Amino acid sequence: MEREHLASAVLADDTRFGIYRHIAERPGAKVTVVDVAEQFGLHPNVARMHLGKLEQAGFLIASQRRSPGGGRPAKLYSLADGVQVFAIPPRRYELLAELALDVVAVTATQEAADSVCREAGQAEGRRYMADLGAQPARPAELAEAVRAVAEGQGLLPRVWLDDDGLHVDVRNCVFRETGGRHPDLACGMHRAYLEGVVQALGGTPSGPIGADGVPIRCGGDCCHLVCSLHVRATA
Repeated sequence: MEREHLASAVLADDTRFGIYRHIAERPGAKVTVVDVAEQFGLHPNVARMHLGKLEQAGFLIASQRRSPGGGRPAKLYSLADGVQVFAIPPRRYELLAELALDVVAVTATQEAADSVCREAGQAEGRRYMADLGAQPARPAELAEAVRAVAEGQGLLPRVWLDDDGLHVDVRNCVFRETGGRHPDLACGMHRAYLEGVVQALGGTPSGPIGADGVPIRCGGDCCHLVCSLHVRATA
């Protein structure tokens, strides 16, 4: 429990949490003390202290970049590979998640797995609407609702609309650790879940949610999902 206590204490500081969130949204990036000091309006010594505490708690890892002209190398901070889970007393669900995904891969089709995840997304969307007390009536409201639900799931999303439809950048993949053995299955399940969320919130996808670019599991900074849709009118 000492690790959980240290981790929770480190993120209890609002500025430190903001720094961690800023780095977590750019999982492939490396930042320096100067970068963080400028971004958050801090003295470099204060920024260095916050980064050091995040590194000590295991949220960040540090490396060094040597200057071409010599001199003291710059310290670079990036997001740690391991996932941080808070539970007191601690409970480790990673093994159960891995075994469950193995069972799905052996005993179920992709279509069956997607159906379960789509229904789970629909249930989450309905819960959000029940709390909100209304269904989104315009595309912009739907996009904000999808962002809020995805944020609640820890996906660190960026959501926007254009002529192609609804775009979602997932910057924190919930399957990152457990989906390595079955990446196609895990990615399909993730897309089906978001499909269900969109459907429950009043959007009608014109087809399956597609994925563009390099996903997180292949070294990308995010999983970029695109959904062509129209918004159902409310009564």
